[in-house]
Amino acid sequence: MRPVGTSAVTAIPASDGHVQRAKRRVEEADFRVEVVTGKSRLEEIVSQWSELAGRAVEPNPFYEHWFVLPSIDYLTSSVNWRFLLVWQSGHKPAEPERLVALVPLERLATSWKHPVRCDRLWQHAYTYLCTPLVHAENTVAVVTEILKWSRGSGCGADVLEFPHTHGEGPFQHALLEALDRQASFTLASHVYGRALFRRAESAEAYIENATTSHHRQELRRQRRRLSEQGRFEVRSLAAGENVDPWIETFLQLESSGWKGQEQTSLAASENDTRWFREVCHAAHARGQLMMLGLFVNDQPVAAKCNFLAGDGGFTFKIGFDEAYSKFSPGVQLEIENIGAAHQKPDLKWLDSCAAPGHFMISRLWPERRQIQRLLISTGRVGDLSLAARYGVRALRRIVKPPRPEQQT
Repeated sequence: MRPVGTSAVTAIPASDGHVQRAKRRVEEADFRVEVVTGKSRLEEIVSQWSELAGRAVEPNPFYEHWFVLPSIDYLTSSVNWRFLLVWQSGHKPAEPERLVALVPLERLATSWKHPVRCDRLWQHAYTYLCTPLVHAENTVAVVTEILKWSRGSGCGADVLEFPHTHGEGPFQHALLEALDRQASFTLASHVYGRALFRRAESAEAYIENATTSHHRQELRRQRRRLSEQGRFEVRSLAAGENVDPWIETFLQLESSGWKGQEQTSLAASENDTRWFREVCHAAHARGQLMMLGLFVNDQPVAAKCNFLAGDGGFTFKIGFDEAYSKFSPGVQLEIENIGAAHQKPDLKWLDSCAAPGHFMISRLWPERRQIQRLLISTGRVGDLSLAARYGVRALRRIVKPPRPEQQT
């Protein structure tokens, strides 16, 4: 009998007989795969979807219903998306099925970059993590079922692309075991470290360890100078508070600088603005929205938004008034964010969602979270495609070796 994920047996009493029966139930579990191509069906399963998100082996608010459904309305024009739902039958006849996995996919158009049929985990400009929602129980068995489906005629893709997925942790471990079971050919085409906050004993201890004495001195100097501009306040969104003023403040600040000039702010697009308002309202109602702001004489100087999930969170965006740029209001707000995070006992970590080497956050958050882009073959054509990609990459390294500072 093949081994199963440890999460499947941790709740079982530690006698050998019980463990064996638990393993047998996992291996013999009945799964049903459903492919959804319409939003109405997704709306029907919101309660099951929400339960799955709360019990997922790794949290991902970017794939929760309150984030995805508005995204379908406002942020995508593609008709090639489909959601893979995995249902598990109950152990008793009267026990209903439960949703144990949700995998959003999108068929990519064939091109020189994608010469074979490729299904990619669905994303848009504001999807900063694509780790699928998979139940914490029987994770290996569930992921194995997903891979089995991908190798059948119902998938129709030669390669699965998993971009922006967490390259460490329980989902990755389950994925690796499932890939080994299926003997799937895979290629990690891009791996990088993303700045990560992990709480310390206190905010003061964290900042002490993360910054140099010179940096702290400079931050204190800028804070004093900012306070000299008028009545200085740090505010945070409270539970039950009207979120609308916070949303409008954030949109105003983000569009006031270079993002507004280059038309890349949320406020530059009516659809993006509507989407952001709807998502923030839904997240706030669920207690998954964290917003902070700096104010001088009641005027906003900087604001930021985090989305919370499980025992962690994900920083979404930050905006600040460039008239105060010499005081580094964005950095000052990040310092306040570290303090606010330490005031939340259930908040253990924050994913920066930032590009690698980001000049500000990488300096304040020294830990890293591995993010990867994984390509998974679903059969012979996919094997040949990934083998060719691997060969081309190896040849490039031979012809033009990376400089020492680029090697990893």
